[in-house]
Amino acid sequence: MKINCTCCRGKLDIKDKVVIDELNSMYHADCYSKMELHKHSIDWKDFGTMGDIFEKHNL
Repeated sequence: MKINCTCCRGKLDIKDKVVIDELNSMYHADCYSKMELHKHSIDWKDFGTMGDIFEKHNL
């Protein structure tokens, strides 16, 4: 399964550090921190490696 970053549309790998928001959108951690509008976007729910996120959340 291929999952892309909501911001840059780049591929997310299992070992990438990611942020997941309340709507279960996934971002590279760097992309999320650089987003100009992140203060007005949906709050983040969790962060860690993509593998950790899949283990913690029922996606």
